[in-house]
Amino acid sequence: MPQRTKVQIAITILLGVVSTAVAAHYSSGHWMEFSLFLAAVLLSSGFKVALPRGDGSMSLNFPFILYAIICLSPLQVLLLAALSVAAQCRVRVVKIFTAVQIVFNIANTMLASAAAFVTYGFLFRHGFALAPALAIASFAYFFVSTVSVAVIIASSNGESAWKLWKTEFVWYLPFYFVGAVLAATASWLGQRFGWSTALLIIPMVYTVYRAYTAQIERLKERQQHLEETQALHLRTIEGLAMAIEAKDQNTHDHLFRVRTYVEEVGRVMQLNDEEMKALHTAAFLHDIGKLAVPEHIINKPGKLTPEEFEKMKIHPVVGADILERVNFPYPVVPIVRSHHEWWNGAGYPDGLKGEEIPIGARVLTAVDCFDALVSDRPYRKAMSTDEAMAILKSMSGTQFDPTVVTVLESLHEKLEKKAKELDLPGFSRLNTEVAVGRGVAPGNGFEAAREATPQVQQQSTQNEEPLVAQDKIEAALQEAQSLYDLTQSLGNSLRLNEIIAVMASRLRRLVPYDACAFYFVQGESLLAPYIEGSYAKSFTPEPIPVGQGISGWVSQNGKAILNGNATVEPNYEYKQGQNGGLLSALSLPVFDMHKQVFAVITLYSSTLDSFQRDHLRILQAMEPKLSLSLQNALHAQVGQSESGFSLGQEQLLLMEAARI
Repeated sequence: MPQRTKVQIAITILLGVVSTAVAAHYSSGHWMEFSLFLAAVLLSSGFKVALPRGDGSMSLNFPFILYAIICLSPLQVLLLAALSVAAQCRVRVVKIFTAVQIVFNIANTMLASAAAFVTYGFLFRHGFALAPALAIASFAYFFVSTVSVAVIIASSNGESAWKLWKTEFVWYLPFYFVGAVLAATASWLGQRFGWSTALLIIPMVYTVYRAYTAQIERLKERQQHLEETQALHLRTIEGLAMAIEAKDQNTHDHLFRVRTYVEEVGRVMQLNDEEMKALHTAAFLHDIGKLAVPEHIINKPGKLTPEEFEKMKIHPVVGADILERVNFPYPVVPIVRSHHEWWNGAGYPDGLKGEEIPIGARVLTAVDCFDALVSDRPYRKAMSTDEAMAILKSMSGTQFDPTVVTVLESLHEKLEKKAKELDLPGFSRLNTEVAVGRGVAPGNGFEAAREATPQVQQQSTQNEEPLVAQDKIEAALQEAQSLYDLTQSLGNSLRLNEIIAVMASRLRRLVPYDACAFYFVQGESLLAPYIEGSYAKSFTPEPIPVGQGISGWVSQNGKAILNGNATVEPNYEYKQGQNGGLLSALSLPVFDMHKQVFAVITLYSSTLDSFQRDHLRILQAMEPKLSLSLQNALHAQVGQSESGFSLGQEQLLLMEAARI
């Protein structure tokens, strides 16, 4: 307990003693009446009612203390108050009071009773009627008793006493006025029919107690129902968040990190309670519209084509449409719809700008971008917090609200540390790898096998610069000759390592590269028995899990990648002195006769956006011949038990032979 709090408690106790000493100088009233009041006070000490706000309760013996102010002497009133508090601290208590707490409560109540006695006496002598005089006296009692408690609590917790009193104690005032009404009623009955008739106040108090208790019980039931509804609401939100996570492999931790950030940023920006609730919910659900976006676009490790971006841009609109049906009691939908709007109006879907964008969306878009930058993504590796913050500052006033960026800059180091320490109990990733053994065939049967090469991911040619006719003719002739040479070369050998070497050599003439890797699917991994080029030593022999990096994504989805970010390959390690490292990649799936991906050919370049659409088209045209040659070589090499390359070749060959 702080020293300041101890001093304040001591002052309250001292003032209680002084008020008792002063009251002792006045003559005492009838002790028989005091005994009756004491019995009533002790009996009613057990009548405690919970207050509608906070954890406090109030005993219904207060009307008897107010009535005693009219009938008894100052000393008797203070003794009555002291004994009533002592009884309250022992009867029907949830937590046992310490000796210091009991002494403080007694002194505080005696001091409040003295204030009420003096106030009532002063007003009565100056011609105030009974009821208003008691009402003002009850306010004096309330003010003195609650202010001292607020000061002690605020001092212990380092809060503002005035703010605490307004927030937590002003709600108690109506109950003191009810006590004043009961005391005035008892006084009127005593004056009209004799003081013994005033004892009818006891059943009156009990009736009020029972009525109020029944009302509080109903309130508690409603509160419990509201809490259960809110809990269901929260679980529904978390369930929807898990649905997003099942679609987008990057959102699991991202959702919780963003929620941590937006809550703190919103608090510093002093958003109101409704805005904070909306922001908290939107942090979970802002990407729910991605349920309408194909999974291969969401998790693509390369750049999006214009067509893919058009499909991606629908997710704020679809998300808002989904959540519109939920009918949230706070404005979640505008935040979700506008979380890709830009401060300068260049965002989507509505082109809002400046303060037209909801404040929650302005906070969310900055936080969402910051967390995306400091997290690993399929298309790039994570940045440092300083690098991410520098990017946000460079876009302040363009993409982001400058005020939000300033607040985020002041908090990002603390919030990043807090986000790394997040504990996520009860929220685990959905298991989407389950196998279902039942079911013979779909209702309309299986699709017939097709010979066509599966569709690959392509970019738009709208912005490509047109070649002159002569250049096109020369390029076509050169391409045709190179393809013919490749076909002839592949037909001269069945050794797998020789075929791969020939492919790599011929591919360089058609598609310039700095590294060329041939990956083969083995279970849930990709093995790279052959990597050629000036950057070959930058790749480790570690397998790539299917689905990770560029090559892993291509093997999982059966779609090509044009100008992907080479640095996200799990087996790539940048080494100093390599002129900046690899920056772009062109990756092509290779299909077997069952239209299953059994290999991936990936070309890497140290130049950004090095590969063109024609390079992808050439590889696609070559893929059937490359596939046939590789499959034949694998089949023949298993039969001959040859070994020409490393990294688990025997297992790889056996596995491929079983598939072919």
